[in-house]
Order: sequence, then C-alpha cells, then structure tokens
Amino acid sequence: MSVLTPMPEIADVIVEYGGEDITLCFQCGTCTGVCPWTMVRDFNIRKLLREGMLGLEGEQPEDIWLCVTCGNCAANCPRGVSIIDLVRSMRAIMAETGSMPKSIRGMLGGQRDKGNPFLSEPEDRNKWALDAKTEVPAYDKEADWMLYTCCAASFDPANHGILSSLAEILNSAGVSYGLAPADVVCCGDSVREAGDSALYQSLAAKNIERFDSLEATRVLTTSPHCHNAFANDYPEFGSSSESSHYTQLFADLLRDEKLKMTKTSARTVTYHDPCYLGRHNGIYDEPRQVISAIPGVKFVEMKRIRENSVCCGGGGGGMFMEIDKDQRFADLRVAEALETGADTLATACPYCKVMFRDSIARMNAQDRIEVLDIAELVKEVL
Repeated sequence: MSVLTPMPEIADVIVEYGGEDITLCFQCGTCTGVCPWTMVRDFNIRKLLREGMLGLEGEQPEDIWLCVTCGNCAANCPRGVSIIDLVRSMRAIMAETGSMPKSIRGMLGGQRDKGNPFLSEPEDRNKWALDAKTEVPAYDKEADWMLYTCCAASFDPANHGILSSLAEILNSAGVSYGLAPADVVCCGDSVREAGDSALYQSLAAKNIERFDSLEATRVLTTSPHCHNAFANDYPEFGSSSESSHYTQLFADLLRDEKLKMTKTSARTVTYHDPCYLGRHNGIYDEPRQVISAIPGVKFVEMKRIRENSVCCGGGGGGMFMEIDKDQRFADLRVAEALETGADTLATACPYCKVMFRDSIARMNAQDRIEVLDIAELVKEVL
C-alpha cells in the first residue's frame, strides 16, 4: 500500500489561488451528503477538501474534475465555506502540472484560439440570425438592451430555436434591443470553473472593452452562466454593464402587459431550475411566472425544485466531459420529470437543454417528453 506524504505547502498554494476558506472546513460531511454525484457513484467532496487541507495529492485526483459547481454543497454548508472556490483552486494547481482531462484541455484550447469552447469560427457566432424568421437588429447605443447569446446556443444549430424564438418575442413586445457583434468572445464561465484564471481574465477583458466601446449599459443574456459571469464576476475587472437573464425581462413585460400571448397551448409542463439561475443567482419566481402565464398550459412541479433542484450535469465544465452512461444524473432528472406526467420539460439554460436532450434520447423517451427552452414555449403562443 502506498503511503501519502503530507505537503503542507499545497494548502498554502490553494489559499494563494483563491481558496482562502480551506481552513474553515471542519469535515462535517454535509457537502458530500447533498452532492448530486452521490446519486450515481462513489464521490466524496469532503475527502477531497481534507486532502487539500493536509497537502495530500490524493489517490484519485481526477475526481476533482467531476464537480459541476452546482453550488448545492456551498448552499448547505453550516460554516459558509465557498467550496466552489476551493475546487477551482485545486483544479488550477492540477492544471499547472498537466493533470487535466483531455476534453477540458480541448475546451480551453478552443477558448484560446477561437474565443469559444467549440473551436467554431468567431464570425459564425451570429449566423443563426440570418436564418431567423424575424428581423434581428444589430446593437447600437440607442437600444435599451444588448443581446448577448451563449456559445452553446450560438454555435449549436440544435439550439438556434432558442435564439430565434427570443428575437421574435422581443420584437413582438416592442423591446428596444440589438444583437452583440460577432467579435465578442465567450463569457468564460467554463474557463473559470476549470481553474484557468489567466485565460478567464483575458476573455473578460476583451468583452468588457467591447461592451464599453459599444456603450452597452444593459446586457440581456440567454444563459444563466453568462448572466452569472457578467453580474457577479465582471465587476471585479471593471465592468459597469448591468446584466439580466431574459426570463427576468419576460416577467417585467408580462407585468407591464407588453408580452401578449394570444394562442393556447395544450402542453403539460414541468420546469427544471438551472443551478446558475437558481442557487447561484436566486432567480426562481420569474421563470415560473412566465410558464404559468402561457394560456392553456398545465404547470406541474417535480419533487425537487428551487434550492433543492438537481443539477443537469453541464456546469463546471461538465458539458465537455466524457461521463459513463450510468453516471449521468441528467437521466435521473428526466425520470423525475416523467413522474409528473408532463409532456414537456422546460428550462432556461442552453446547457440544460443539451444535457436533457441527450438523456431523453438515451432513455428512448422522445415519444413521452420533449425538452424546450421557455423562450420556445412562449413563441408558440404569440
């Protein structure tokens, strides 16, 4: 049996990389108890933190890359330990030694070379707008909102329906907006969660400079991950732009009677709370207000919702990881949605839609349930 030798300096490096809370953890195990990974495999985040505290390399260091940064551990920690910050710090140390999954390495390479995680050509970011069935204006400083579209929607044709639906709704409601130019880059959320702070800051600096040059004071996002970056991280780097997720704007339009839904839907809908919209930013009510306002929709809730929602598995770089087919907790979430009797699983995050779309296909449940973004649901009844 190999003997692990403590290296206390590792704990100091974790602190240096932003994991100051490592000394606060008193190993109660609450984090492990609420981690979604425990539903599908043996995974112990408490043990990983303890190894970091002691300066141990650990027997399975690759486990640190499994964390999807859903935030459930931090939300339930009795001492308020910022566990995600610790994970990022430990990932940063491992990345410097080259200990990184190939898929994550490829994602970071795409960000460095092309400004997006998919290695797509930057000029293709707004090609979806050319095929939209409605006019999508370019942003100028006279507009109230600059629409920033997530890479997972911009570069994935299967998600273009989210963007075209959103544009049609904004036009129908008379919203003053314009599409961000194609030379903006990824928000950098997946880069930050992977622990590459230098690359993240580079992406953030490029976007902030571009936002400022466009005089974009309010940014409308399609992804909770983009919203979280712009609202909570970018101000640290000098950004003064206000960010809102589109469901927040939809709720305001409903209140002001500007969003008119005149058709009737026969769908039975259940809603999945994206982690970065819910736990990370406290946006729970607005998506439900929008769904409930759709004429004819029967809205049913799953057992675990709001703060207790189960992650789709796409955050923290999870969308780019290769996960065993029997360890995907998106499958468990789809099963929960099916238990409600809903024929439609709604969400408000491109990552979630990708993960659930794959799970539905893998479970051969296409004839029982469909995953749609809220914007797609609203567009049906305009």
